[in-house]
Amino acid sequence: MAKEFARRNKVKRGRSEGIGKAKAGSPLKRHGKKIAGTAARKQKKTAKNGSDKAVKPRPVYAADYGLMTAFHHMQRASVVMSLMEEGTGEDLRDLLKQGVKLYRTAVEDNAKDKVVLQAIGLLRATEHLSMAGLYAARVKYKQKATSPTPEWLAKVVAEMDRRLAQIEGMKRVNGTDLFPVTVELVRRAEGSDHDAHLAFELAMAADALCFALESGL
Repeated sequence: MAKEFARRNKVKRGRSEGIGKAKAGSPLKRHGKKIAGTAARKQKKTAKNGSDKAVKPRPVYAADYGLMTAFHHMQRASVVMSLMEEGTGEDLRDLLKQGVKLYRTAVEDNAKDKVVLQAIGLLRATEHLSMAGLYAARVKYKQKATSPTPEWLAKVVAEMDRRLAQIEGMKRVNGTDLFPVTVELVRRAEGSDHDAHLAFELAMAADALCFALESGL
């Protein structure tokens, strides 16, 4: 009985070992090894050619976003001003030229933060003023609907007066002094007879110029 039991165990072990060897040498496993070997060789070849080197992207700096912002304000202002009548808005066109000059300086000067901020402020102001000019020129197309009371205007004007008081005595760059222009825009926004759209454009233009002045313009 014992001999018979031992004989059966031997047969089972031998059969199991045979199955294991067969699995180890199965076509599926050999095919897997072949694929792995091919992939490894391709990887080595790619590394040799240098094409697998990861190209590290240049970090995006605040100046990049700043230049992008200034660029879009510049383009929008130009498009809006192109709709204005010939011979109008000369002061506005001069302001745009000054903004474009600042933008180009910022690009050529490797986007120094100070110049970028000045360009943003000036070009954003130009955009809002061009919208205000176009709005005034096309007033006959104004919708006859009551505008909401611009309650925000009082807060904007109060905050603007505070900021202007802080920068009034600052040393500014050579050229047209935009401080009195900013003050005038604030006063015009106040006296816009509660025309919500015009008040908004004038107030935002004043805010943008104030920003440029705070940045050293």
